[in-house]
Amino acid sequence: MDRDKSYRRACELQTSGKLSQALQLYAQLTASSNDPRYYIAYGMCLQELNHWKQSTAVLKRAIDLKPHYCLPDAQLFLAIAYLKVNQKKEAITLPSLCASRAPEYPSYESAPNKAKVMDD
Repeated sequence: MDRDKSYRRACELQTSGKLSQALQLYAQLTASSNDPRYYIAYGMCLQELNHWKQSTAVLKRAIDLKPHYCLPDAQLFLAIAYLKVNQKKEAITLPSLCASRAPEYPSYESAPNKAKVMDD
């Protein structure tokens, strides 16, 4: 199966609540590619399973790979993960950075708006 098909399949599994299976596919995708989409989706899936610590490393990797790709989303997800693992110092600047960015795909205004609420 090619990577795009695997990615779509992982997203479908995640959406249908089959998180463990989705997680396995995301792990395979991130092991064989540096596409930040895979890392962001993997991080979000980890968060759905309450694996907050693991998601911080995955989301940081996504941002490092391509800093401007869906950055508000990745920053917001990373800030939430940091808060969940009591790393408030790391989380504190991310909502401000996220809120100041122009909305972009896939969330448009969603991530900056959530970040503005967190930053208040």
